Amino acid sequence: MVDRFAVEQSVLAAAEGDPARLPERLCEALRESVSMEGATLSLFTDTPHRQLLCATSDAALRLEKLQFGVGEGPCVTAARTGDKVIVNDLRRDLTAWPVFGACAQEQLSDVGAIYAFPLRLDARRTLGAADVLCGEPRDPDPELIERGVIAAHVASVALLNTYQATIEQGGLPPWEPEDIMDSYWGPTHAAVGVLVVQLDVTAEEALTRMRARAFGSGRALPEIADDVIANPSSWSEGRSA
Repeated sequence: MVDRFAVEQSVLAAAEGDPARLPERLCEALRESVSMEGATLSLFTDTPHRQLLCATSDAALRLEKLQFGVGEGPCVTAARTGDKVIVNDLRRDLTAWPVFGACAQEQLSDVGAIYAFPLRLDARRTLGAADVLCGEPRDPDPELIERGVIAAHVASVALLNTYQATIEQGGLPPWEPEDIMDSYWGPTHAAVGVLVVQLDVTAEEALTRMRARAFGSGRALPEIADDVIANPSSWSEGRSA
């Protein structure tokens, strides 16, 4: 039986300290709760406004980039449905995510299993999602999965409380890892804004078009974003296919 109190206390302890380092400490607590090797945290995970908070390893960062780039994967589904998603063997066919599955076998050959947990706001809404991962396939362990669910819930409360407290003080949490955001997420978010105006479409549609061009051309999403920013008129209705 899972000692719920012990799991909660370990995550609450991680929530103490400098708010700027909160995502790193929560990632570590989540990773330890399920005895995995890496972890990620992201906000607004299933939207064009996805914000990376922390990735504890190179493999974790590649997982984040891939899921954002293709718009599908375990943590996207976890955030969208509000339920945990367990992938015990990433090297098998992942029919739920055909694009992610094919790319993962090529780009994440050093990742064997992924557990994704929603960061829940309430029964119907999520704040984002957490991924924990390890290098080898792993049969689902009900006790570890329950520990992960508990840890993710406490982490979501800690993130939300810190965010609200900072807003009340007139500031914003300094959570964005600037070097990564500037090189990957930042340009993409900026390009989405450009296309929303240029094409008069929603942010979701703008990002879908960028993802399609990236996939079709074999180029990275930030490269497509740079093209948008440099020459937005090339994405007019008649030339965006």
